[in-house]
Amino acid sequence: MEIHLWQCVLVGLWTAFCITGMLTGTYLTRCLVMAAGVGVILGDVETGLAMGAVGELAFLGFGVSSGGSVPPNPVGPGIVGAVLAITAKGQGIDAEAALAYSFPFAILVQFLITCIYTIAAGFPEKAAWAVDNGRWGKYCLLANGTILMFAGTGFVIGFAAAFHAQGLGQLIGAIPEWLTGGLATAGKMLPAVGFAVILSVMCGWDTGAFVILGYSAAAYLDVPVLGIALISGAFVWMLGERGAGRGTLGDAGAAGGSESAFGGSDGSGGSDGSGGSGDSDGFGGTGGSDGSGGSGGAGPSVLGVRPLSEKALRRLSRRCALRAYFLQNGYNYGNYEGLSYSWVVFPAIKKLFPGEKDMRRELKDSMSYCSVNPNFLPILTSLHLISLNRGLSSRDTRDIRTAMMGPLAGVGDSLIQFCVAPVFSTLGAGMAAQGSMAGPIVFLLGINAILLTLKLSNEALGFRLGASLAGQMEERLGTLSLGARRVGCAVIAGLAVNSVDMKTSLAVSGQEGALFSLQDFLDTLLPGALPVLCTVILYYLFKKKKWGMYRLVGLTMAAGAMLHWLGILA
Repeated sequence: MEIHLWQCVLVGLWTAFCITGMLTGTYLTRCLVMAAGVGVILGDVETGLAMGAVGELAFLGFGVSSGGSVPPNPVGPGIVGAVLAITAKGQGIDAEAALAYSFPFAILVQFLITCIYTIAAGFPEKAAWAVDNGRWGKYCLLANGTILMFAGTGFVIGFAAAFHAQGLGQLIGAIPEWLTGGLATAGKMLPAVGFAVILSVMCGWDTGAFVILGYSAAAYLDVPVLGIALISGAFVWMLGERGAGRGTLGDAGAAGGSESAFGGSDGSGGSDGSGGSGDSDGFGGTGGSDGSGGSGGAGPSVLGVRPLSEKALRRLSRRCALRAYFLQNGYNYGNYEGLSYSWVVFPAIKKLFPGEKDMRRELKDSMSYCSVNPNFLPILTSLHLISLNRGLSSRDTRDIRTAMMGPLAGVGDSLIQFCVAPVFSTLGAGMAAQGSMAGPIVFLLGINAILLTLKLSNEALGFRLGASLAGQMEERLGTLSLGARRVGCAVIAGLAVNSVDMKTSLAVSGQEGALFSLQDFLDTLLPGALPVLCTVILYYLFKKKKWGMYRLVGLTMAAGAMLHWLGILA
């Protein structure tokens, strides 16, 4: 079958549009949707639907990474596989065969996406510089840099697949096995970078016991993230009850000492509520004598906020709930969704802070680490806006929002990826297998209607929750922040065990097989020891040696590839 140049361009544009669905959460990046679109463009809807049905069911379990693994990307079968199935149909290639041929391309696409996330790791620091210098156009570009690179990469993939599928096959064959395996190993280690950064903000002597708690619960008891949050929350509650009479928690939180997020990781929290000279997330924020980085619960006149009526604030809150679709537009291996989060709340911060200096400060403080399901993000943004409206800065409430991310991410991912998505996937695939174009349409309309409803309902829930908590935060900010940091540290420690996939292949062999396996020994004595060690090393380099994101990510990628090549890591 001959493909015209205009069809190649359309396939490229369709791929660019669909691949952005990975970031916007609109589920466009599904085999069912992508293959149907390729069938329409190339004039063979029946084959496109058949390929979409086969690919959707085959990749149903690849929707979420397991631990730190990186699954093949559905763009492989959805675009390349569909092109192969349509163009090679006369040569006896059916949808099942095209699916098999498309797997190497699925792996290649995922490697390209990993490279994009790696390149974007330095965007948060550049965005903070742009904010400091009033370069708002550059800030907006960086905050949406990842999705723009996705679109460009998607166009190239789609155009090349339609123009010359055989050329992509030759490209796959040219990649040496040692490099492919090495990059795969490095990709499994990369989550440790983000965990090290957030621990540099939250971890200190007053939270160290909860790091051990989170590690032990995940490594020895296999407790999920939500369970770790609940257990650590119970311990925080008990400690709070014991210390209520003598103000232990409140004193610890208000002291602004060693690692409190109020004064930054390397700045002290003075008695006047002022923050230290360093910013805890590495963005160079300063807490001056105006108390912007302090824990004293400064009022609106200090923060420069212009309080809004509840009705006006609610409108802003709903707007941020809809902007949750942009949460991953700047996703990177530095602070994950942190840069995009600042973009989500940017319009609200501009409305609440008429003074540019105050607005810059709050925008930069909103760029800290963020990792949460977009459909549950409105709970956090509502709480954030209500706190700002009452005179609590982004830095003051950062610990509380960070502690809520883990549980919300766990609930959101479980609900969407393992409940809602499979139901609509199987329904749509069944209809597509029968040759009905209603399959991908029902899938897209059904799942996106549920996701939009979730965002709006979570905004309403978050606004009510924020209104009830805001008064307590003003009165007990130190206590709540310390408790939130403790829960957050426990959750991050558990995530480091489960989400950083590192296994050693070192073993002593004899004539009758392996006599001693280092990995088996570690799994028995210290499960998750290698992921924790990797996170600790990166934490030390970021916290003490002041390494930037590019250096941390580069070191992780190089170390993973090298250790795999040497046979140390599997």
